[in-house]
Amino acid sequence: MGKYGFVSRALLGIAFTAALALAAERPATVRGDAVEVGQAAPAFLINTLDGREVTSNFQGHPAYINVFATWCSPCRTELPTVVDEAKKYRDRIVFLLVDEQEQPSAVQRFAASLGEAAPVAVDRGQFAATYAVGGLPWNIFIDRHGVVRYIYRGRIPDDILTEQLKRLESS
Repeated sequence: MGKYGFVSRALLGIAFTAALALAAERPATVRGDAVEVGQAAPAFLINTLDGREVTSNFQGHPAYINVFATWCSPCRTELPTVVDEAKKYRDRIVFLLVDEQEQPSAVQRFAASLGEAAPVAVDRGQFAATYAVGGLPWNIFIDRHGVVRYIYRGRIPDDILTEQLKRLESS
C-alpha cells in the first residue's frame, strides 16, 4: 500500500470521528425524538397566510396539525380528506395546516384549491425543528390538555384519521 492509500484511510478515519462527534452534539429536535406521544406538545408560534398568529395554546380544544408541502404527492392525496374532516369537526377540534418552507404565494394558490376549512400557515423551519418533522406529510394529534396523543408519519389512511379524530373529540 502506497503513502496515498494510507493518507486516504487516515483522512477517512478523521472524517468519520468528526462526523460521530458532530452527531452526538446535535440537538434532539434534529434526531427526530423531540416530540413523543404522551408528552406535552412543544410551544410554537406561527403565522397563517391571512396574517393571524397561531400558538400551541388551543384554549382547551383538541388539535390536529397536518404538515405538508404543495409538491408532496402523498400530501396532495390526503389533504382533501383532511379538509372534509375539518368541516365536520369545525367547532370541536382545531385544525391547522402547516406548509413546510415554501413561498407563501404558491401555498396561497394551493390553499385556495382546498377551500377555507382550516387555517394554513407557512413554516420557515422553526415548527419543523420544534416538532422534529422528518418527512412529509406529518400528522400530529394533540388532546385538549395539550398532550400529544398520536403522530402519524406519512400519508395517513382515511380510517386512521377518522379514528384518531374521534379519540381527540372524546378526550
